[in-house]
Amino acid sequence: MNHLFQDPLLDAAREAAVIASHRMVAWADALSATSIGSKDGRNDLVTAADAEIEALVLHRLLLRRPQDTVVGEEGAAARSLSDHPDGAALEDILSRSAATADAPAAAAAVPELEGTFEWHVDPIDGTVNFVRGIEHFCFSVGVREQAADAASPDDGWVAGLVAAPLLDRVWFARSGSAWSASLAALTDPHTPLRELTGESAATTGRVVATGFGYAQGRRDQQLVALASVMEQFDDIRRCGSAAIDLCMAAEGRVNAYYERGLGVYDFAGGAYIAECAGRFVHRRADAFLRDDTGATIAVTEDSPAATPSPAAASSSAAAASPAAVPSPTAAASPAPELTVVADTRERFEFLLAHG
Repeated sequence: MNHLFQDPLLDAAREAAVIASHRMVAWADALSATSIGSKDGRNDLVTAADAEIEALVLHRLLLRRPQDTVVGEEGAAARSLSDHPDGAALEDILSRSAATADAPAAAAAVPELEGTFEWHVDPIDGTVNFVRGIEHFCFSVGVREQAADAASPDDGWVAGLVAAPLLDRVWFARSGSAWSASLAALTDPHTPLRELTGESAATTGRVVATGFGYAQGRRDQQLVALASVMEQFDDIRRCGSAAIDLCMAAEGRVNAYYERGLGVYDFAGGAYIAECAGRFVHRRADAFLRDDTGATIAVTEDSPAATPSPAAASSSAAAASPAAVPSPTAAASPAPELTVVADTRERFEFLLAHG
């Protein structure tokens, strides 16, 4: 039985991904100048599809998990499928997929959930790719314990899912294990899954993935760091979606990934998947201490990063699962804005110091 149908958190994430994937595909052929805007006047794009998908997903997750909190990148208001022209068709897909699952077996396989959770949703990660018809875009969601400390962003993560419809791929993780599968796994509980075990691609060479921010100050920092980073790597990949880059690191397709300035919604799903796949993981230290995450202190894009607590500064690979790797001890204090995933401790600590 597909784990996506057995676990209550993954099952809710699965339904959200079904809605998001279908709407992304529908919107891909319907985008126009009137449905595309920019957050910075240049290339930090946002579309009507982002807001619509987030609104539909928000409603579905709150319907399934009314005790939880759902935070979306775009701040959209919840919208029921019943209020959408394609809502009936989507409800039918969700109903039929749920009906194919073995409900008694699923219920017996999952322990009772305790506590409440916070869901961090990116309706479309890789919006520039989405607008330009490049396949590397996805829906991403990560689930964290509601009681987790905001100053310790590596702690408290319990589930993650990333779905890339045009790549025909879904990645997900729960309780220390991670898997990948074709997109059919979202609706067919008998779709084969591949467990991610931490093995890297059977090849020589060292490949690092990264991304670049839109603010000029951050871009300047990233370009300077890139020269140092490439002294220890043979090649670089730039997909344009942090969530997909993180999943590529989880699968071992790249040896490492690093980037400054990610929002929590960018890494929420993918970093947990990489962690559960056995990668060394460090999430941005001020991830929950910024105004763009709905936190309580105001830090603008061009102002200095918030100073993390000692716990956040020393936090690295998450403590949420038995499979989590140990914290780094030899690396210099990383930049508060830095997120790093790597397949070896040596590369991990190098990127913490130089990324």
